[in-house]
Amino acid sequence: MPQIIDVPVEVELSVEGYPRAFTWDRFEHTVIGRPQAVFTRTRWWENAGTPTRIDTELWRLDASRGGQEQHRYDLRRDPDESWVLALDRG
Repeated sequence: MPQIIDVPVEVELSVEGYPRAFTWDRFEHTVIGRPQAVFTRTRWWENAGTPTRIDTELWRLDASRGGQEQHRYDLRRDPDESWVLALDRG
């Protein structure tokens, strides 16, 4: 069952522009394979004001910390270009 994490992380991008590693709780997690970009539509009408963008950029990826068991994660890139570890899918 997915666990909501929702914490800011630092993400290292590949030359092609997709995540190749991220740092969470002081540990680097190395992305295994190629992550999948997923865009979800924001329910902008539920938020006050005019939206700056209506799609949320998510990256679904498998990653491992120092050779430990890999997990599937969702990373979110926010409009200010910051990154958030949204979910640990196990």
